[in-house]
Amino acid sequence: MEKFFNKDIELIEPDHKYILKAEPDLNFTSVTSITSQYFAPFDKDAIAKRLVETNRKYIGMTVEELIAQWDQSRDFGTLVHNNIESYINNDTYKDISEVRHAIKWMKKFKNLSEFIFYPEVIIYSKELGIAGSIDVLAKDTKSDTYIIIDWKTSKSISKSSFGGRMGIHPITSHLMDCKYVHYSMQLSLYRYLIEEFYGIKVSNLLIAHLNGNECKPIVADYYKKEVLSMVNEHRKTLNS
Repeated sequence: MEKFFNKDIELIEPDHKYILKAEPDLNFTSVTSITSQYFAPFDKDAIAKRLVETNRKYIGMTVEELIAQWDQSRDFGTLVHNNIESYINNDTYKDISEVRHAIKWMKKFKNLSEFIFYPEVIIYSKELGIAGSIDVLAKDTKSDTYIIIDWKTSKSISKSSFGGRMGIHPITSHLMDCKYVHYSMQLSLYRYLIEEFYGIKVSNLLIAHLNGNECKPIVADYYKKEVLSMVNEHRKTLNS
């Protein structure tokens, strides 16, 4: 467990670049970058244009206004994440409803066993050149296992895709191109990295959905087979 907290790797923003202090020239690909390759890229301009032209919800809005709304939601999500981290670290935090819901849920969650919460845990593999940041790693001290928790402030977490769209690669062609699958795939790669390179056991993957009214935990699927295939594909790029 010490490897999680020795601060030998850091995340540099806004470039979202991982730097290993002992080997700063070593390049890492983020978990999100790995998994996103297997689904159609999010073309926000084209999607915003389609929505303002066809969806009643966005009648009267311009493409620029809708994109600005999305950017505002993204920034709000970052604000919520940062303040939850501050709470866990016993620092001061802003009194935001989503943060209150997260705190209330964490207190209930702790009663299920004896958990210790570790926020913003950076994990990596030098062998694979992959790194990622986990929102919360919850250690169950009774069973000596871990749960990976991912905060999400989206209004909804869809389990079906628009127009039945599927993954764009043979590895993901059987999976819906939707938020639930995207989030589950990211958590699955986190789990693989932790179990494979840190030697600890992960018992569950949770999407903690802060929907404005409550914190609703959603159990994510563990796409172990797909993640193993993605890792093998990534290894090929390292050897090419």
